[in-house]
Amino acid sequence: MSLRVIRFLVVLLTALALIQAGGLAQPAPDRQACATGEAQALVGQPYSPELAERARRTAGAREVQKIEPGGAYTTDLNADRLNIEVDRAGVVTGLRCG
Repeated sequence: MSLRVIRFLVVLLTALALIQAGGLAQPAPDRQACATGEAQALVGQPYSPELAERARRTAGAREVQKIEPGGAYTTDLNADRLNIEVDRAGVVTGLRCG
């Protein structure tokens, strides 16, 4: 085998070992995942970028996503994302992490 193939196999086996051990899927230990508790107080308010940022900080999320009726959104689960659901009038109807 060539040195190039050997290097590739070493990298591949290392990555597989980390995935199997859960090393690539664990959140940073010094950070809590998103939690909507206090941010739920924003339900019923009109959506705005400022409200979204306030909700993101309150929930401890890294990112925020506005969910509108009929919209197309990613279905991947992300514990660090706050989803803000709004109705057709742009009023916040719910908040959830994921």
